[in-house]
Amino acid sequence: MSSTIIYVVLAGLMAYHFDEIGLKKYEMIDENENIIKVQFSKKSNYSCPLSCDLGHYHYAKSVESENEYSDKEWIIKYDKNKNGTINYDINGQSINSYKVIKNIKTPKSSPKINMVDINE
Repeated sequence: MSSTIIYVVLAGLMAYHFDEIGLKKYEMIDENENIIKVQFSKKSNYSCPLSCDLGHYHYAKSVESENEYSDKEWIIKYDKNKNGTINYDINGQSINSYKVIKNIKTPKSSPKINMVDINE
């Protein structure tokens, strides 16, 4: 019985740890109604440069204050209000709404698909 409790506690701690450091993808809408795709974690120090033109979820570096904003890289600042809501700023722009995108992992050994032209 006690070994089962230990396994349950360890599994909970591991899940919490992975949630804290894992990248999360977001689709956010800023003040100008633009959709911004970003991904970040609380512990991440890497960021895409602002000049990045790739159509992907940009890596954003999480910062604590506006003094850490940069004009060269993607920066995200978030804070939790007393009522529990989280406010996000990306590169100084307030975010009006957002949606967390679930990562769906595909198996490493997915079957190959043969494409056939049905017009033949």
